Amino acid sequence: TAVVDEMLNKHLLPEEYIYPFLGDVMEWWLIDSWLAERLKREGEIIIEEYGCCWWGRLASGQAICMDSVIQKIAAG
Repeated sequence: TAVVDEMLNKHLLPEEYIYPFLGDVMEWWLIDSWLAERLKREGEIIIEEYGCCWWGRLASGQAICMDSVIQKIAAG
């Protein structure tokens, strides 16, 4: 989370990643391209820059396996 927040604050990422969801993201997770593609299909916030993929998770305080989007992807 701190890495992406710092990159956003220092304008190291394109502005398309800043709005409209900057305030909505609770956590940033570094993920692989396989999961990034599936999360994008579900409408999740994904940043793909510098050879990395980050997921802008809109929840916090619970296990990721409890997120409905993760359950949907896991179910196939």
